[in-house]
Amino acid sequence: MKILHSGTFDSNAGGPAMSTYLTMKGLRDRGVDAELIMFPLSPGGKLRGEEVPVHYTPAPIIPKICYSPKLRKDIRDLGVYDIYHAQGIWQYPTYALVDEAKRAGKPYLITPRGMLYPQDIAKSSTAFKRLSLKWRLLDDLNKAACVQVTCEDEMVHCRNLGVTAPIAIIPNPVEIKNYPFRKEDHVRRIGYLGRLSPRKNVEGLIHAFAELGEKAKDAELLIIGGGDDAYEAFLKKKVERLKLKNVVFAGFLNGEEKDKALASCSVLAMPSEFENLGNVILEGLVRHIPCIATTGSPWSELNERECGWWVEYSQEAITKAVEKALEVTEDQLAQMGDNGRMLMEDRYSVEAVTECFEQLYRWISGEGDKPDFVNV
Repeated sequence: MKILHSGTFDSNAGGPAMSTYLTMKGLRDRGVDAELIMFPLSPGGKLRGEEVPVHYTPAPIIPKICYSPKLRKDIRDLGVYDIYHAQGIWQYPTYALVDEAKRAGKPYLITPRGMLYPQDIAKSSTAFKRLSLKWRLLDDLNKAACVQVTCEDEMVHCRNLGVTAPIAIIPNPVEIKNYPFRKEDHVRRIGYLGRLSPRKNVEGLIHAFAELGEKAKDAELLIIGGGDDAYEAFLKKKVERLKLKNVVFAGFLNGEEKDKALASCSVLAMPSEFENLGNVILEGLVRHIPCIATTGSPWSELNERECGWWVEYSQEAITKAVEKALEVTEDQLAQMGDNGRMLMEDRYSVEAVTECFEQLYRWISGEGDKPDFVNV
């Protein structure tokens, strides 16, 4: 079975690139011939791995929508695949891949990557997105063999927009391995890992430290990530205005530097307004690090499996969660970390996730029964 994905393995693309790479590598380990077509790496970017065949197409001439006039021809020149799988929406590579699948008379899937949440539609280019839905995207979604999302909330948002195609709920995978670094100090450190942008609500953690005052004086908030320069400047100015001496901006980290920084954290926090999954939670739990997430994300398992705190999206709730994270004992943190690691092994391993994708592809190609995780 040959599958062509559109997307990227560029390390600068963050979580989506990592989950795409891990999924495709896992599929190839299972004997599925998965390949990727992508634009050249961005400045400073590195390929996530070399185990998956990558076909490059020239960089887009209209970066905002990733339009490249040669892309469709490059897809066509690769030959005909059994299934085409587009990662993401709103941009030209998805439309190009869908058009080539239709031309070849083959089924296609679309993975929206959380981009159909109402908050995401509203945050930028809202008129363009609504016109795209009306004139093209919704029709493409409804003619897809399947739409793949990461959680039930994302499926509900798709249905509310009028998506009638089958929807498969498959989470992002995480690589289960032993990480070489360990915490080397006794500082109760709350970490944030991810892109710096307003919807991530990183200021919620800064306000929590300010509100906790003396209770947080011996703790540290470590902010790992880059992205929106204006938002980062806003955060740093807020820290300065609040006269906080225990907030550290580490910038964008990758590879061994990131692993060392994460190993220094007692808890990881994701105070986002909304997330269709949130790879930071995967990255934390697989490293035995308890996590904080808001109900804007699908992480009820943090409470159910006693490996963190899943709280309302409000400043009061975020502050309370940080307070609890600072109050629990080291033994309690260790037990929560072990619980989280077990959850990752049970549900989110590359093997578990790619088994679901293989079942999905075989159903779409007429070689298997409809999986239970597909909603029709």
